[in-house]
Amino acid sequence: MSRIARYQQQLRDDETPEPEPLQAQELHDVWQRGNERRPMPPNLSLRYKAELVNLEQRWKDFAAELGQPWKPLIKTLTFENKGLGESFMHYLKRRADRDGRPFTAQRAVRVRVRQLGTLYRKYTAQEPERQLMDHLRDLILVAHTRKWGLRREPKLKPTMGVDFFLNHIHFRWVRDTTTLGLGLDRIDDVCLRLFYMWTGGRKHELVYAKPKDVTKKAQQYDDESDAYTDIEGGNTDAQVGPRAKKCWVCGQRDEREHDPKLKVLCWEDIDLWILRDPEGSGGRDKLAMQVLLRWHKGENQQITPTWCLFVEEKLPFICPISHILAKALAEGVCADDGYQTRAEPFFSTKLNKRALKIRWKKEWMHKPVFRATEKPSRGVPTTEEGNAELKASEDREGPRDRQGARALGGGVFALNQKSDEPLSAGVFDSRSERLRIAMGLLDRLAQYCSRRGYAECVDTNYRRSVRDQGLRHRPNSSVYQTAYHNAMMNAVVQDAFLNRGTKSPYLAILNHMGLRLDENAPKRVSDEMMRAIGPNAAVRRLEQQMEVLQAELRLKYGRPSRAAGEDKASYETLQARLSAARQRHRRKVFRVIYADHFVESDENELQKQLQGIHEPVIARQVTHSLPERQVLADILGDMDEDLPEEEIVKRKVEAINAMVAYAFKSDPSMRAQPEPRQPVPTPLSEVLLPMLPRQPITAIPDSCPVLQPPPSRVVLPMPNQQSAATATEPARRSSLPSMPETPSRSPPPPYGAVAGARSPQISAPRATSTAVHQRPRYTRKRPEPCIFCGKTFTRTEGMWDHLERHLELAEGGPLPCPRLECKGMVFDSANRFKVHASRVHGSSFRVKIKLVSSGCTRSSVRKVGTSTRPRIILTSGNRVQLPAPVQPSPRPRIVLVGPRGKESSSR
Repeated sequence: MSRIARYQQQLRDDETPEPEPLQAQELHDVWQRGNERRPMPPNLSLRYKAELVNLEQRWKDFAAELGQPWKPLIKTLTFENKGLGESFMHYLKRRADRDGRPFTAQRAVRVRVRQLGTLYRKYTAQEPERQLMDHLRDLILVAHTRKWGLRREPKLKPTMGVDFFLNHIHFRWVRDTTTLGLGLDRIDDVCLRLFYMWTGGRKHELVYAKPKDVTKKAQQYDDESDAYTDIEGGNTDAQVGPRAKKCWVCGQRDEREHDPKLKVLCWEDIDLWILRDPEGSGGRDKLAMQVLLRWHKGENQQITPTWCLFVEEKLPFICPISHILAKALAEGVCADDGYQTRAEPFFSTKLNKRALKIRWKKEWMHKPVFRATEKPSRGVPTTEEGNAELKASEDREGPRDRQGARALGGGVFALNQKSDEPLSAGVFDSRSERLRIAMGLLDRLAQYCSRRGYAECVDTNYRRSVRDQGLRHRPNSSVYQTAYHNAMMNAVVQDAFLNRGTKSPYLAILNHMGLRLDENAPKRVSDEMMRAIGPNAAVRRLEQQMEVLQAELRLKYGRPSRAAGEDKASYETLQARLSAARQRHRRKVFRVIYADHFVESDENELQKQLQGIHEPVIARQVTHSLPERQVLADILGDMDEDLPEEEIVKRKVEAINAMVAYAFKSDPSMRAQPEPRQPVPTPLSEVLLPMLPRQPITAIPDSCPVLQPPPSRVVLPMPNQQSAATATEPARRSSLPSMPETPSRSPPPPYGAVAGARSPQISAPRATSTAVHQRPRYTRKRPEPCIFCGKTFTRTEGMWDHLERHLELAEGGPLPCPRLECKGMVFDSANRFKVHASRVHGSSFRVKIKLVSSGCTRSSVRKVGTSTRPRIILTSGNRVQLPAPVQPSPRPRIVLVGPRGKESSSR
């Protein structure tokens, strides 16, 4: 299409139909409709509507308890009937206690009072009496706070300064061992933290922070018949045609205004620029970026968009432009030819104009920047479907043949893939909590920590108007002074009083979130600890209810899993409540253990200092199993800024290309990492081993390998001392220490049971007291990573199952070796590929073995009377009568069954 034709088509699309001529009747109709119209409903956000629906449901339950209709009851809520409001507050408190989520703060109850006033306004179209609302607030402040033990003091609000910000970003890239799914998920996570720190934005401005049922509940709120429901359904503005709204950013059709999932950061909100030598020193062209934040808090009332500026950083791990550019290259967002695969063209320009803008593809304009990761479907695509899916993915998101999907025998296999749904705030919060535990941070890593750090930095270095604009506060408001100032005073008045200045080095240390940081802190609560602590009252109550319900279902259905109808629904509901209660209890136990670890570590360190023990700091060694991740960690771990400009650019280009290579790689689990442990000396002692009945033991033969003798001696009685041992057994058991139970997955002790023994006799060594040598500690050998995707497993069976799923995708066709050093090698069968992978790369595969007897029949159905298993017949005289001896079966042969069903026998 020529340029003129394109302009003509664009102008035709922009044309709107001409309205009908204005007539007086139209104005009279609008006049009459305006007089009959009810008051306009308030403009509430979707989240607040969902909260009102929840409160309305509680009001309905409250009215059902009283046995009265709920809608007429709420209209009687006045100051003269103020006891009704007090009763509802009491009901909310008791219900929260029953659900296991009691009110702990005074603010939580006051929010319910405000929502109750909004609910009253919905069904009466009138404001609630001010005297009633003041009475309920005073009641909570005076009586309920003391009676219910509500917290009045504000919580500690930690502020993220520059030290901890750099520390936790560096840890995320270099030392973190948690699994996020895809490499692109880690890039998104770091980029989000950079944006939150340097824009001061709230969580919902970048990710989807709405609850899952917000649209449904908001629709339920709008559909409910209330005082604002209009009595007329006709439209008197038929003479005026509808006008399609256009996006004021990109000029396309505006589809983000009424879609909550698109009210996040999209690609049209990011402008990437190449500036010609910004410093004017004859240097290179540099990149700059503008990010538009428009969906702030209260955007449904008044939109105040804010453009945030970003420039290049010397260190690539804190450079947001490098992360965005890596995302654009990995996902195929760039529309300019020659700038879609590598990072070198962006850093080798010599512009003859002041600046130019990098264009994004049109189909990406209204697509979220940070998207959710979903697992692929379990179905295996055919060859044509796989090629079509790969081609569509490349057309939509750019070339993905190297990371996003792997071609095996013509099909496509993708471990994880990016969806068009935005990343949810719950996923981001979960990742923040896992990062906090991995770092060993005592304070909670909330998103508002970075917002408070941003506010403090801007308030210190810029004027007040810049601070209010960055925080999206109204001009000259007091929100920052009332809500963002912490209880900790960010000043050392002592230094100012003694004329030592106000820039004290202690401020950066004492305001540092990482002041209490320990990577050796516990990461989880073991099952043994939970069994030792036991359940709480809520779990015990639900367990008793579950036992009663299971007993009833067994009598009715035979087993609880066979229940149907309402019984099945009640059983599943109780199961979910019990599981949630156990999880809450485990989390509470973990918080106690986690906080206690820091107290114990401080006490131990103080005692060591008192004794003069000064131990060096031993850093935990971290090795990443994924090669792309290890390369990226090595590049981003370089903190040297004193480099020439050429070296800085080279390192940044290598980092961006490494991010692109890592983007669509599956992030394997890395749970077993070496930790520094100090040797603990064990004193020599004699331990008498108790003999359990019907479990005779025998000593290990001398041929067993011995590493070193243990420090303790085990005294075993001789066989001729059985009577004496039996006589003194009760007394000895009373004096023996309790032996710990050996878990089922633990290695066996250095003794074994004697097969076929009928009495608990003991076979002891020749000497009376012998030092039994201890076997080396058993460590399970982890299988090699997957040769196809690099995913790691702790058990060999799981790795074999994973490899079989890879091989099934080949559908019997040729198999290329996925390793780079074997590029170009293709095998005609799966068995040949297994042999190559086993010999060259050390991978192991499951060998399928089938026993085939030479005298067996061809039919797989066993006939009656042809079984070779001997039968035992009990006669009336309790004598055992055996059938005739059975001829031994011929020697079986072992048949190796390949993936395509081919057999190869061996004797």
